[in-house]
Amino acid sequence: MTTYRLRIALLSILTTLFALGAAAQASFKVIPPGNVVEGRKFSLTFRLTNADANAPKAPQLDGCTLLYGPSVSTMQSTEIVNGRMSSTSSVDYSFIYSADKVGTVKVPAVSVNAGGNSVSSQPVSFKILPPDRNHPQSQRPQGRPMHGEADVAEASQRISPDDLLIRISFNKTRVYEQEAVIATIKVYTTNDIAQIMPKKQPVFEGFLSEELPVTLQPETEHYNGRNYTTAVLKRCLLYPQKSGKLTVSSGQYDVVVRTYETVNMGYFVTRRPVQQTVTTNSNQAVLTVEALPEPRPAGFDGAVGSFSVSTELNPEALRTNEAATYSYIVRGTGNIKYLSTPDIDFPAGMDRYTPKTDIDAAVSGSDMTGTFRVDYTIVPQEPGKFTIPARPFIYFSPSEGKYVTLETKAYDVNVARGAATSVAGVEQRAIDNTITDIRHIHQSPSTTPHRGAMAFHSPLYWAAYVLVVLLLVGAIFSYRRTLRLRADIGGRRLARANRVALKRLRSARSFMSNGRNDEFYQELSRAMWGYVSDKLGIAPSQLLRDNIASRLHEYGADDESTQRVIDVLDECEQARFTPDHSAAEVSALYDRAASAIKDLEGVKRKS
Repeated sequence: MTTYRLRIALLSILTTLFALGAAAQASFKVIPPGNVVEGRKFSLTFRLTNADANAPKAPQLDGCTLLYGPSVSTMQSTEIVNGRMSSTSSVDYSFIYSADKVGTVKVPAVSVNAGGNSVSSQPVSFKILPPDRNHPQSQRPQGRPMHGEADVAEASQRISPDDLLIRISFNKTRVYEQEAVIATIKVYTTNDIAQIMPKKQPVFEGFLSEELPVTLQPETEHYNGRNYTTAVLKRCLLYPQKSGKLTVSSGQYDVVVRTYETVNMGYFVTRRPVQQTVTTNSNQAVLTVEALPEPRPAGFDGAVGSFSVSTELNPEALRTNEAATYSYIVRGTGNIKYLSTPDIDFPAGMDRYTPKTDIDAAVSGSDMTGTFRVDYTIVPQEPGKFTIPARPFIYFSPSEGKYVTLETKAYDVNVARGAATSVAGVEQRAIDNTITDIRHIHQSPSTTPHRGAMAFHSPLYWAAYVLVVLLLVGAIFSYRRTLRLRADIGGRRLARANRVALKRLRSARSFMSNGRNDEFYQELSRAMWGYVSDKLGIAPSQLLRDNIASRLHEYGADDESTQRVIDVLDECEQARFTPDHSAAEVSALYDRAASAIKDLEGVKRKS
């Protein structure tokens, strides 16, 4: 019994929740067909949501003939979210018409009685477009393929320039500077489009641009005698910045188009899709921009549209050294995002800080609507009566073709003395505000230096002077000597000959100490040949054993020193083919090489 009662209670709760969820707001709306083509049928649907009613009466449409209706379809949905149940029901009443006459069709408001309450749809309109102009149709080949043979009976349709267009258009043909205009980039096609890839986007040069959201909802549009399926690719809200003929450059797009070809399979015919990539360019759109009328009134900062203005002072009771906020607020429609910060001429007794600008704007229709607010923080520095002057707002109205001036409120304020005010400081600022060509005398400790003897009379001064002159002369001679040495390439090679040879001898000695005889002989040979080459100023490629003796004699070496150098070179060369040498022989050869280099260093070069 208890279980039965629990079930009844639970069922009652669910029924109540369902009733509460079903008691949603009833609505009745019309779903228009979009643009239709003359001679075709279309459906006009009315949808009743969350209510029951009798079928509406079919409206009379100009240029259209009612064929039948209404056909009724219903839909019910229930969902539970976070324990709450909601239910939605809808009934669609569809009427079928034929489009008989080109023009704009207005669908009037239609009413139904839903539960004792009358609900009505909103009036809408759509267009009946003229039929597409005739195009030559591709002819199928005559004859019939043999049994079991499949061939392509119709080639895929070739895309002509009239089958795929991308157009840039403006919603106005003539505007003023800074007046809003919408540019739309739209694709027109008679085929299915699989993908659109922009290669080069149009450039809006001379405009301030604001991109608008788009929906890729296809529509039917009649253009140049043909009916196209269209979709918007891009919409921009533009504000021209100069007068004259402004051109939006063309863009380039890669469009993947899907066409169909007919395939004859013998006993039946089928169609298969074929994709083609077509590169197409958009047009160049030209807009005529008129200059704003001259002369422009003083105080006009470029606002174009329709605006209102107000000001606020918070708090209005001011005290010295206490901050207050003066707000300048512009509301309206136009180039509100690009307004300039107005310059307010605050009294001299008030310090003004950098203003804060806040813009709250959104696209409304074909322009921008919102609020432009500037907050000025001011701090009075002295008590008294002051006036914050009115700052009129001037804008140009394109609809009226003239400048409009809006006056603002002036504020007469009485500034009271604040707790942290300095009387002396106030008096000094009062003088500053009334007299601009007199500066205050600032007292400071005396900084006059003690007078003593002149520095150039002392011996230390002249000694330092002579030392500086000597250092300068020495630096000049050192610099000239360095230039001469750098110019004497042969002398530089001669000067470094002994240094390079000693470095290589140390390397050879290291190999000798480690028992690496082959490397020792190679390094010792390089040391001797390199030393002789640098000493005699001869390139290594031109230095041969046969001419070493004559070159050393010409340099000034005697026969003994010359023979000692040649002997060392010969032993180094022979050692490469007789690898077995004792440590004593290796050491003796090293000593002879060092002695030969030392003897040549002592030779004076013949002039």
